[in-house]
Amino acid sequence: MLRAALIGGVTLGLVNPTLGCLADKYYLSKVSTFGIFIISGLTLCSDAIGDAAKAWPVGVFGLCSILLFSPYFSRLILQIRLQPQEFVTGLAIFSCMPTTLSSGVALTQACLFLAGGNSALALAMTLMSNMLGILIIPFSISKFIADGVGVSVPTAELLRSLVLTLLIPLILGKVLRESFRGAVDTSEQVKVTTSDVRCFFDFPAKGPVYCMRIRLLHLILLAFNSLALRSLSAATGGNKSVFAKKENAQAALLVASQKTLPVMVAVVEQLRGAFGESGLLVLPCVAAHLLQIIMDSFLVNFWLRKDLPSNTAKGSNRIVRRVRAKRMYKGITLLLLIGLLAWAYQAIQPPPPKICGSPGGPPVTATRIKLRDGRHLAYRELGVSKEIAKHKFIFVHGFSSCRHDEVIVSRLSPEVVEELGVYSVSFDKPGYGESDPDPGRTTKSLTLDIEELADQLGLGPKFYVIGYSMGGHAVWGCLKYIPHRLAGAALLAPVINYWWPGFPANLSTEAYRLQLPQDQWALRVAHYLPFLVYWWNTQKFFPGSGVAARRPEIYSHQDTQLLHKLAYRQNHKGVATQQGEFESLHRDMRVAFGKWEFDPLDLKNPFPSNEANIHLWMGDEDRFVPVMLQRYIAKKLSWIQYHELKGGGHLFGYADGMSEAIVRALLVGHK
Repeated sequence: MLRAALIGGVTLGLVNPTLGCLADKYYLSKVSTFGIFIISGLTLCSDAIGDAAKAWPVGVFGLCSILLFSPYFSRLILQIRLQPQEFVTGLAIFSCMPTTLSSGVALTQACLFLAGGNSALALAMTLMSNMLGILIIPFSISKFIADGVGVSVPTAELLRSLVLTLLIPLILGKVLRESFRGAVDTSEQVKVTTSDVRCFFDFPAKGPVYCMRIRLLHLILLAFNSLALRSLSAATGGNKSVFAKKENAQAALLVASQKTLPVMVAVVEQLRGAFGESGLLVLPCVAAHLLQIIMDSFLVNFWLRKDLPSNTAKGSNRIVRRVRAKRMYKGITLLLLIGLLAWAYQAIQPPPPKICGSPGGPPVTATRIKLRDGRHLAYRELGVSKEIAKHKFIFVHGFSSCRHDEVIVSRLSPEVVEELGVYSVSFDKPGYGESDPDPGRTTKSLTLDIEELADQLGLGPKFYVIGYSMGGHAVWGCLKYIPHRLAGAALLAPVINYWWPGFPANLSTEAYRLQLPQDQWALRVAHYLPFLVYWWNTQKFFPGSGVAARRPEIYSHQDTQLLHKLAYRQNHKGVATQQGEFESLHRDMRVAFGKWEFDPLDLKNPFPSNEANIHLWMGDEDRFVPVMLQRYIAKKLSWIQYHELKGGGHLFGYADGMSEAIVRALLVGHK
């Protein structure tokens, strides 16, 4: 009846949403929830709860699993990428619920009828988990769900609402049952036959195939509880342990692995839209509720088929049952591994980029060129017209920036721009701003993009290239692959790859350890496990990149004094990553800190006749990039003109007069 009612209700709501709106208007959900728990109290039979005392350790484990352990799985669920987000959040809330009020006990009773399941233990866990759960749920949601999605939950108010809506009706129903015991007991006298049980458990074989993501939640709970019971059995006496008794293990496994839908609905109702649309939160949980009944029906049917012969030959089949139990545990372990692998694969897959100009993507507002492979590159021009310019620059922006963050010509006075005749083009690196992503981006491919941009804009045979911070690796690429096109180059606080072979191991290790611990881990992942960069920087278990998070510790004294000069970025806030963080920030990390095609420390002087000069500018108090490695580069590559700024931080380019100093050094050789 429950399955038919749930499916019928969803179908009716889809066909005629007006009825659902009418029910919400007259608070039908609150009234029905109150009634459901009065009925649940009426159906709670406690006669045999005393029989469960013999298996109290198993009951304690079950309660801990239901109320304390399983809510931790909500952290895993929140990593799933699924739209709308309410589907994921709803399943996460569902994992914090107590066990079902009826189906777990019913399945255990079926085991009792045919195979000896401990229904008294199941009933005790059901009763206690629901009563305690109503008190614990608000804190679980606040700790595991609210923090994960960045929402504040009024825990005290939610607790008070659940007590009034759920706990009091449940106790009231139980009191009514005890007061009118005879009438209730008479109504429950139902004759159960073997054929009835088999028809019930054969039903799932004809059911539909449900979404794997929802199915995984119940599989993981089953596998976790199964392995925990097996481990507790081994630790407390083996075959003689109370955890090893089949009837206790079956009851705990079924009850501890199920979650109740009515409590979930009541909780969502009390949250008043804090996590999104209530209907979208509940909908996947309806499917999960049906799935857990169907899957556990299969499981019980499996137990029944294995154990029915033992009713006639119990003594001779003890060894067979042990072998079957071992096989079952192995099967559940395999399911757990498959489930974890499926979850892991899903978690590390980044969402597809929202390409500018595509349906659902950001609009195209910038001027763009079409590259050799069909991608578009967005750019912005500054300074004098390129037709009259004496010197032409290509600026490569840094991490989490875009074409609007050019800090050279844009910060020159109009008089200096006219005097020097400088023109600058700043472009969005692939995946940033309005430039199409390049899934195969490398240092070389970015260099070729720069060369093609220069050719399509008609910048002539030679041009200057300037790279700031993470834009520095593009300058190294230009020095490697297209030195013949350069009139000069400047590296401004260029980001270092600590795994360049040319660095002495002790020096790179020392510099690496100057980074924040969370940045050290982020760089390790980018270098050794690049396919995990997206997951590492979006998961909630460990802190991701401190640079991406703009942790205050990474700014030097000068940086903090210059931060106000970055206020202009509010005008284009969000533009840099509007197509998705993976193809912008995370792709940048994979390219800069991954395995390079060459070692910059092996480069030879591309301008032996001094027809162009290369400059490296660095602040000695830079906390983003260790200055000691830049000093080593300057010593190793003596043809680079090194400028170390005393007291300078990573943002020295925004300091007054720096832009002019950098430009004049490139053009007229001033150091």
